[in-house]
Amino acid sequence: MRTVFGLMLLVVATTGLGNEARSWLDRMSHAAKEQNYQGVLIYGAPERWETMAINHAVYDDTEYEKLVHLTGERREVIRRGHAISCSHPGDHAVRVNPTSSNPLNTELWRDLGDLESWYRLSLAGEERIAGRMTQIVRVLPRDQYRFGYDLWLDRDTALLLRSDLVRHDGVVLERLQFANVAIGIEMAKSEFEPDYEGHHLARHNHAEVSPVAATNAWQPGWVPSGFAPVNRGQSHGRHLATLMYTDGLAAFSVFVDRLSNPEQSRTLRQQWGATAAIVHDVLGDDGSYRITVVGEVPMQTAEKIAASVSVPALLTLQEES
Repeated sequence: MRTVFGLMLLVVATTGLGNEARSWLDRMSHAAKEQNYQGVLIYGAPERWETMAINHAVYDDTEYEKLVHLTGERREVIRRGHAISCSHPGDHAVRVNPTSSNPLNTELWRDLGDLESWYRLSLAGEERIAGRMTQIVRVLPRDQYRFGYDLWLDRDTALLLRSDLVRHDGVVLERLQFANVAIGIEMAKSEFEPDYEGHHLARHNHAEVSPVAATNAWQPGWVPSGFAPVNRGQSHGRHLATLMYTDGLAAFSVFVDRLSNPEQSRTLRQQWGATAAIVHDVLGDDGSYRITVVGEVPMQTAEKIAASVSVPALLTLQEES
């Protein structure tokens, strides 16, 4: 009887910690967009580290953001609301993915949905990052089709100060961390003006991320449970089809291109840190097509998704149960 009672107490305590961890994630999903902050961010993997200076502020409910790359060629990204501009010292204008230009971007995390169906959430102590105390939140996958996360959230604001993307065996594949940061400071709008000197400028707008029905003829026949299509407001460009899926934390994209020369057919698999890339060619009645899957998912997940994309007339979307 004492053992049963002790197990009941353990279940209640664990459930409480899970709810508290979920509350921290809810706060985090808003902090990166609603807080004023300025700092230097280091991110990447052991093979390659990048450093970036970040200014972020909100004026009249509109986000202002300035990102300056401090490693490699000087690049500068300015965002005012949905308007994006990017400067580069080369002889061409650079366009950026507005939702991935900032490694801190938590736009996908804003609708966490049924997150605990796919991840186990828990609190894992406190630690000092960039001179500030943080709460560590552990996010562990419930299956083998996605990675886990360890998140260090500022105790006062829940701003993400460090993130480790973790493989199933505990190996850290990617990390981002503030080297220094100031939160809640006042910044003049002039600090978000671009530096035009010696740079070419590209401007474009982007739409908010929103769930969409999977109506495109080209769809994977299988995606892991919890992943749903989203529309990022981007044109397909040179691709016959571009699809993006997210479970609220992880994301992957599927690109479909027509092969003009069947002799170009090939298969490619590559892993860069946490990012897997698969190129898989398929033959249809009207020619050959190239399927490319890229995302922060395990290689086996990307391979299974790519292999499930076939001639549109034969497709039915089947999620893993």
